[in-house]
Amino acid sequence: MKFDATRTVVLSAALSLSACSTGSVQPSIDTPRRAEAGEVVEALPAASVAVGRKLMIIGNIDGKLVGNNSRDAIFTDRLAEDVGGAQHLRVLVVPAASGAPAFLGGYLRSLFASRGVSAAQIEVAQIANKDDLSTPSVDESTWANGAYDAAEISKVARANVIWFAGGNQNRLTSLLMTGQGNDTPFLAAVREKLEAQALIVVGYSAGAAALSDPMIGNGTSFGALSLAPSTDPNCAEANPICVAPGLGFVQASDSVIIDQHFEERGRVARLVRALALADKHTGWGVSVNGALYVDLAKRTAEVVGNPGDATVTIVGREGAAQNREQPGPPFLGDGYTVSVLGTGDVYALPNPEQRHGVASHLEASEVYQPFSSSFDAPSVLTDAFGHHVLTKKVSQLFADSSPHASGARVDAIALDTDEQDNATGFRLRFTADANSRVAKSEDAGYSIFGARLQFTALEGKFTDLGS
Repeated sequence: MKFDATRTVVLSAALSLSACSTGSVQPSIDTPRRAEAGEVVEALPAASVAVGRKLMIIGNIDGKLVGNNSRDAIFTDRLAEDVGGAQHLRVLVVPAASGAPAFLGGYLRSLFASRGVSAAQIEVAQIANKDDLSTPSVDESTWANGAYDAAEISKVARANVIWFAGGNQNRLTSLLMTGQGNDTPFLAAVREKLEAQALIVVGYSAGAAALSDPMIGNGTSFGALSLAPSTDPNCAEANPICVAPGLGFVQASDSVIIDQHFEERGRVARLVRALALADKHTGWGVSVNGALYVDLAKRTAEVVGNPGDATVTIVGREGAAQNREQPGPPFLGDGYTVSVLGTGDVYALPNPEQRHGVASHLEASEVYQPFSSSFDAPSVLTDAFGHHVLTKKVSQLFADSSPHASGARVDAIALDTDEQDNATGFRLRFTADANSRVAKSEDAGYSIFGARLQFTALEGKFTDLGS
């Protein structure tokens, strides 16, 4: 099989960070506990331990085991630690994004129960617009106005953790925001408690995506680059990039958009396109089983997750003129920045001097120059937007492969073909400059600081494919 590149358009979309700077689905849950139909758990009074003003942004949870424990327990354990112990946890689960709100509420109760947290410490906000078939005696679609219900709003006062579950972020925002884009009383109560430094807001999957404003409502990387942005206010189309109003728990001055399931669904180009579409400067892409744990008061964050199983990608954009953006399709641009962080890496939030924040690897002895020539120059990766390409393939090659004769680089391509074997697509070329660094931890794997990325649009034709 051959691919003849008959025309290439170089985008020079360089994603660089100075050294050490910087469509939603339900989670797959193996054995959750089902909520009982009509189950009522008497709530405990609010805990009095101060917790600060924090966001735990989780790419997704899945209920799978690490040894004898759910690997999601690393998040619940950290929450317990930060409120002064499991006995002080008061968690309010908001299942509004889900099509199975009781099911997810039951799973989170069982997860916390496995860590010694009683059912009385976990409440579920009755905010949803989809009936859960696992509870035939309860119609959860009648919870659609729960964000205006005094009984549901009162649950916020007792909580020190608000947990936004996964599902569809557009459903979540439609239930927590008015048609004019304002806060419902429930959302206003959450925001007030967060600002009072008395709350940790957690979101996974759709719940994570909605924490920024704007948010990514739908789209794929290939669709984001090759198709015009969607104008559907419900973001129902699967492939075009769609940006919509989000909940905005990340402060507006940080100019941040969040993406989730990031590595598993190859969303780096989707995040770059979303930044340009929304005219924002920084993207946080969080992998499944990983979290960016943000202290909004201290202006710091860290990557939380089981070592080797969690990454956060920081993408930066200066602006349309500086990045020579062409809206397309195809979307073109250059001059972006990127870093890929592993478990234990830390991050200072954006400020006027460092618009994309500053990322760091704490163990200085593990930081070194990229392209260390440990093994041969890499061949072209053929699935640029595939599963774990950035962290499991590009990062390793960027760190430890030998340079090509024409220079140090890692190339990854993504192509779409028609029935005549004509191909169109994109090449992502990762290179380094004098400020680029990498780190390798025995437990957490590779981190990248200062990789530069160039997008190239491709056209060509496959030949010798046979019949």
